[in-house]
Amino acid sequence: MDSAAIPTPTKNRALIWARNILIGAFALIVLVLIVLALIPDDAWRSLLAKAISAETNRKATIAGEAKVHLFSLHPSVAIGDFSLANADWIPDRPMIKVEHISATLSLLSLFRFHLVFPRVEIRSPNVDLERDKDGRANWDFTTPGARKPAPQRPSKATNLPAIQQLILSDGKLTASDAIRKLKFKGDMAVAEHDGGSGETALQLRGTGVLNGKPFDLRVHGGPLLDVDPAKPYDFDADVRAADIRLEAHTEVKHPFDLGSVTTRFHLSGKDLADVYYLTGLALPNTPPYDLSGTVLRDNLKFTVKDFQGRLGGSDISGTVSVDTDRDRPLLSADLRSALLNIQDLAAPLGTQASAQNKSDTLALSKGQDSDTNPKSKPGKRARPTVAKVDLQAKDTGFLLPDADLQVKRVRDMDAEVNYEAESIHTEKMPIKKLQLRLRLNDGKISIDPLHFTLPEGQFSGTVAVNAKLDIPVTDIDMKLDHVDLSQIKPKGSTDAPLGGQMVGRIRLHGTGSSVHKAAADATGDVTFVIPSGQIRSAIAELSGINVAKGLDLLLTKKEDKTEIRCGVASFRADDGDLKTNTLLVDTTHVLVTGRGDINLKDEGLHIELRGKPKEMRMVRLRAPIEIHGTLAHPEIGLEPGHVLAQAGGAAALGTLLTPVAAVLAFVDGGLAKNANCAALIQQTEQSKNLPIALPH
Repeated sequence: MDSAAIPTPTKNRALIWARNILIGAFALIVLVLIVLALIPDDAWRSLLAKAISAETNRKATIAGEAKVHLFSLHPSVAIGDFSLANADWIPDRPMIKVEHISATLSLLSLFRFHLVFPRVEIRSPNVDLERDKDGRANWDFTTPGARKPAPQRPSKATNLPAIQQLILSDGKLTASDAIRKLKFKGDMAVAEHDGGSGETALQLRGTGVLNGKPFDLRVHGGPLLDVDPAKPYDFDADVRAADIRLEAHTEVKHPFDLGSVTTRFHLSGKDLADVYYLTGLALPNTPPYDLSGTVLRDNLKFTVKDFQGRLGGSDISGTVSVDTDRDRPLLSADLRSALLNIQDLAAPLGTQASAQNKSDTLALSKGQDSDTNPKSKPGKRARPTVAKVDLQAKDTGFLLPDADLQVKRVRDMDAEVNYEAESIHTEKMPIKKLQLRLRLNDGKISIDPLHFTLPEGQFSGTVAVNAKLDIPVTDIDMKLDHVDLSQIKPKGSTDAPLGGQMVGRIRLHGTGSSVHKAAADATGDVTFVIPSGQIRSAIAELSGINVAKGLDLLLTKKEDKTEIRCGVASFRADDGDLKTNTLLVDTTHVLVTGRGDINLKDEGLHIELRGKPKEMRMVRLRAPIEIHGTLAHPEIGLEPGHVLAQAGGAAALGTLLTPVAAVLAFVDGGLAKNANCAALIQQTEQSKNLPIALPH
């Protein structure tokens, strides 16, 4: 029915009812305001304390004044000597204690649904923030008296009311976080200036100590007096925490809706892993870094665009995002490097670790005692920051990195990272390209694929680390595919000691909190095969290796190289001890066999090689070649005290413990069909009944 058809008396009654309702509501509001205005200060003190106690589940007290003025365009409240009780497991001191708090509110802002406070003053606030090793935090007001924290999803970004004049004086903040291993004690102050003398209108200063090292925070912003919730507000921040330096320019799109913020930053320091103390993100150890980018915040998701910078001698760029609207934050990244210095990978593998990080790591592998490499210098310990594997070996004696995985951090976040390096700088092994995909989910790390492309050949496979267990467990399955040995040359030399192609496979399973500790517990197989190739006199040029006197075992005096018909080196790992299954090289003139082991606990080498000449030679006796020392410092040479007759050399094949065919199949089933390796298989089968003549 059209409204025009409604009888006029009905219209009049509707208008009268609406008028009466408005008058009644207005009268009720006035009555409430009058009642509130008549409430004495003592009653306000009790009402406010009870309201805060009910909201926080903590006892709140107001020992000083409590004044409320409502009949004004700027209603105000002022309280003195306020305190809020701490969590029940911290009974000896309050969480918050403030000498004076006062605030005025713009009445008109209530009707705009966005509060504006013309003035807020806080004098002598003293705030204590604590989180224990079980995850209980005193700023969690949802579980009073709970022994364990209730599982929580992150809350949405805070939309703070606009404050046009903020005065904070003589503030003190103490923080202790047993999970992040963080301790902070500092002073805070906020004051506005008139903007003259080159000073910005808003200045915030915080100084203190973060984990025993100086901390300094400075914030400079525009005037708050003219702040408009409809217009952006920007400020600059400068943070120095130990060796971390952060400079940032932030723009809040709608003051002060912190769910929509843009920040341009420049971050530098010695180890990116230390940024965990500021962000809570489990970032890898790195060499010194210098990074910049723009962070866009959309509520609980942070996206970094224009991300670029350097990690050690490597450049890095790409996109990064962090989604905190989950039980565990998710770090997603798509990164690339135009040039990667291979030495910079030593830090993420565990060569580098800050000293203060060690408290939340696992010290040893299962059932493992602390191992000491006999080649390490007495009394030496790993330095807090090491950029090269060579330097680590110098200090610890170990070639494999021995810094412990930050298991607590790994369990507290997830990650999906794609990385590609277009070119690699390395001094020894030529690598053309690196590609990897890393996934971290609920404490389990997988790198699949991990792909190193060489100028000729590739090294690829998968790595998995289960850090959800009490002690991390690592599984490695990597393959070498048609690697051209002539591209591997000693530093400073133009000649390669070996030629031909090599294939291989490494499959290991180990328990331990570092690369070295997992290797010291490893079981599995390691095999390398050279189906055909050459051994050249340039092998004598290998730095630190003395084999010149032993070349007559492989080379005649008229030749500078000899053909490798088939070479096999296979090791079986058991409890960190790599023992030879098969070790032989069939060359033109000599069949070389060997035995021994590589102990990954102390990285000691104990391998002996012997040769059987294939034709009559003037020299009737041959001394064995022994490989000893450590992985970091191998030593190769003759042992003149050990002499082996030709007949004994002929019996050396009897030491083969595993059929060559099975070893080749572990790497590549097609190798057994290779003509040279097939002949070698036949030789080893025929030699099974020969007596063993190798001396011990």
